[in-house]
Amino acid sequence: MKLRTPESRCERGTALAGQIAEIVYRGGRRYAFPYLILLDIRDILADPETEAETALAQAVQKFRNLYAAPRDGFSEFYVHDSDPDQMEEENQRFEELVSELRSALHDS
Repeated sequence: MKLRTPESRCERGTALAGQIAEIVYRGGRRYAFPYLILLDIRDILADPETEAETALAQAVQKFRNLYAAPRDGFSEFYVHDSDPDQMEEENQRFEELVSELRSALHDS
């Protein structure tokens, strides 16, 4: 079993936040707030000047802010697609990415 160090969690979180941000970006201007927060999370975790544990704590705070928007926030986001089967598949993958990011940030 691979040990999950703060550094490895930052590395994985950086990649995940970037992937999720790309998906959210395709959702359009309506989701600008979550998109910008995801970019902040990515940048915090990737900052070589910040210790990994500090970066993770800061990223957790930003992650919580994703769900603080009163409307058009991250909790309302879903991937749109004209093909219902494709949309279901893409939304499932999106949820998996978000869960992986949450796990990387919280060490669970």
